[in-house]
Amino acid sequence: MPDPPRRPILELLGLALPTVTQMASYTAMQFVDTWILSRLGNTPPTAASNSGILAFAPLAFGMGTLVIVNTLVSQSFGRKDFVRCGQFLWQGIWLALFFGLALLPLRMLAGDIFAHFHHPPAQAAMEATYFRIVLLAAGVKLAATAVGQYSLGIDRPNALLIASVIGVSINALAAWCIVLGHWGFAAWGIAGAAWAQNVGVSCELAVLIFLTLGKNVRRTYNALDFRLRFDEMRTLIRVGVPSGLQWFSDVLAWSIFCNIVIGLLGADAMAANAFMFRYMVVSFMPAVGISTAATALVGRYIGRQRPDLAARRAHLAFAVTGVYILICGIVFVVWRVPLIRLFTADAHVVHIGAIYLVFAAIYEISDALYIVYSGALRGAGDTFVPAVVMASLCWSVMVAGGYGVARFVPQAGFGGPWAVACVYGWILGVYMLRRFTGGKWRGIHLENDGIRRATPPATRGN
Repeated sequence: MPDPPRRPILELLGLALPTVTQMASYTAMQFVDTWILSRLGNTPPTAASNSGILAFAPLAFGMGTLVIVNTLVSQSFGRKDFVRCGQFLWQGIWLALFFGLALLPLRMLAGDIFAHFHHPPAQAAMEATYFRIVLLAAGVKLAATAVGQYSLGIDRPNALLIASVIGVSINALAAWCIVLGHWGFAAWGIAGAAWAQNVGVSCELAVLIFLTLGKNVRRTYNALDFRLRFDEMRTLIRVGVPSGLQWFSDVLAWSIFCNIVIGLLGADAMAANAFMFRYMVVSFMPAVGISTAATALVGRYIGRQRPDLAARRAHLAFAVTGVYILICGIVFVVWRVPLIRLFTADAHVVHIGAIYLVFAAIYEISDALYIVYSGALRGAGDTFVPAVVMASLCWSVMVAGGYGVARFVPQAGFGGPWAVACVYGWILGVYMLRRFTGGKWRGIHLENDGIRRATPPATRGN
């Protein structure tokens, strides 16, 4: 198979930039909501941040599973097995809807969950409210993930760019109206922020469907084959669930770190961490987008039986991500005080937040290694062992180690738990690099996973 006509960097960025926009859209919505809520004091944005990351943990399990739609569609696309592309799209949509419904009962536990964190009562009540509302749109966000990953797999990334920009813009407008009560709307506070996010996510899905399921795409890539197919669903679950567990474990560990470990250091530390975390999440989500593009490219070149090009694209993705993350780190360190002051004028919170931004700059360099190479491994279908290693490290080193430092080593100060988190990040990042360069992924063949190659119907056009 000849090399693609585009230069490698253009090929990567052509997929990555729209993907970055989609991956960053959810966190961009949370950033906007946090900033708008900060007009009401420190407690509402802190509550939204703590609740948002906890609500994202179960959602991350579904999203991590559904990014494998990218892997399966990309490999089918690389083999020119276009009928299979649409079949995997719909297995992803069905799984998204089933999982979204399964998450709804968690809403009833919100009050008990946040009460056990021993946060101030007013803050815990806000956290529970935000959690209940955001989970209502879980199925919508997951369906948008499935459709977006399908778009990447068939090399139609611009739909993600347009849908994400529209979704974030509508979220910002809605939050401005119903959080603060502008333009004649009632001021709903933190409940308004949650509803605004749900509105933005729903608009994003609607635009994705409109742009992705056009006539040519429907016919060429079998996009209306909505039948539930057990062989394809089994493959999606078998390869996707380890990836989903990896995402879930990562996000849940961070939610425990933010809600419990940092909570041991007091309300000001939680507020400072919440404000810093908004910058950290927004900055590394583009790295997640580049990683997702690497997933698509690795899958595509494996489908074309070119593992050498798959490896080159992965290393190129890390080079691009590394430069970007380094720039973010410099910004965090140099402008750490004014960045926190964007959210609060409280001098003590600003001081702690500035410390946390320095640690974020150190952590994110290692995070670039983890994010990119775990995405590349995902493109090859190597998901189980990385998931086990990541879960083991995040709970033993970051959560348990961070808790121990916060609880028993008070002289370590506000930065103690974050120093432990940086150690965890570097161990995990180096492991993912070594796992990928070790090359075991080259022996994985998903096309032989008990699924026969699809034959296009005789009446189907191009």
